[in-house]
Amino acid sequence: MMDLSIIVSTIVGFIKLLLLVGVVSFVLYKIFSPVRKWIEEKYNLTWIKSAIILNFVAIFLFILLFYLYFAYIGFSSAPARDPDLEFNLFENLGRIAISAGRILIVAVILSAFLLFFELVASMFMGKKGAKVQEVKSSKKSKSSSNWIAEFIGIIVASALFLILILFVFDWAIFGLFIFIFYGSVSSLPLVMFF
Repeated sequence: MMDLSIIVSTIVGFIKLLLLVGVVSFVLYKIFSPVRKWIEEKYNLTWIKSAIILNFVAIFLFILLFYLYFAYIGFSSAPARDPDLEFNLFENLGRIAISAGRILIVAVILSAFLLFFELVASMFMGKKGAKVQEVKSSKKSKSSSNWIAEFIGIIVASALFLILILFVFDWAIFGLFIFIFYGSVSSLPLVMFF
């Protein structure tokens, strides 16, 4: 039988992680929501299409910059080798281009995955926002009630995300990392030594 302190510490740790992910997600939502609305209005798209486009572009650029940062660190901090064995600029750019193709695949998968959580959050935002707005009528209270409804929706979606990532798809983050940086899961035994 599990000790009660282990259960309590696990729940407290999960709540702390949930609050961290929820606050970061809320800030990102507030930053990217006007961008999504601008894309929706400029190109006359639906909410889902504009969300998918924004998700894809943001995820692709984030992962590409992350990859280029670590590639630069690897290139600059690697010990000098024999000039005949050293990669030249063309080979390095070729490796980055191949990795960009893998990043493209990962961005498509993650943008669809993220859309699911956006739909969950919007479902809870709509219900709570409608109930709170019916009760309060002033403009200031509507704004604050919208923020509360948005935060509640994001917390619910963040909780679902954490449950799936920590308990169901716990292999996903490491698998995507290996796929982006090494090209396949067959490199897994090599990575285990690092």
